Amino acid sequence: MIKQSGLVGKGDELSKYIGLLFIFLLLIPVPISAHSYLIESNPAEGDEVTEAVNEIILIFNAAIESVSTATVFNLENEEIAIEEIEVESPVLKLSLTDPLLPGSYTVEWRALGEDTHQIEGSYSFEVLEYEVVDAIEEKPDLKDSVEFDDERNEEIPTREEEAVVEPSLGRLLLPILITGAIGLIFLVEFIIKRAR
Repeated sequence: MIKQSGLVGKGDELSKYIGLLFIFLLLIPVPISAHSYLIESNPAEGDEVTEAVNEIILIFNAAIESVSTATVFNLENEEIAIEEIEVESPVLKLSLTDPLLPGSYTVEWRALGEDTHQIEGSYSFEVLEYEVVDAIEEKPDLKDSVEFDDERNEEIPTREEEAVVEPSLGRLLLPILITGAIGLIFLVEFIIKRAR
């Protein structure tokens, strides 16, 4: 009689675990996204604007993270003051401190896509002569627009104040971490069974 080794049959068990792991990996939804890129801007590339420019809007093809930013330079390469940079993915909005005076301007932008790839670019436009008096507007005082709930004496959030939940890397890493943990469990179980 030929004595069989204790390893016979263990390969079948390992194949079963590998097959189950493979099926499980196929069932996990993995977000797939292309790199973000600029699809539209206002003012646009090469525009000749005949009115005051108080804000610049950049629109991307896919979600961008809140760390995305942009800078505006005039023809003398002097940086233009920006009052606020607001990211409401996939839109990046620059609110300028003062309206742009007639001249040529370059917008340099850097965006971090939801897929964690950093992209950057620039474009130029020109502001033509316009009536400066029309460009000076009073900015609304947000304190006057806040509503209060008299019964609770609490501030009622307005549409502009509502929180925006930004996408995070956790959404991308969670399926990978779960798969790794399950794979580690199967590996430890296999090693323990093989040692017996």
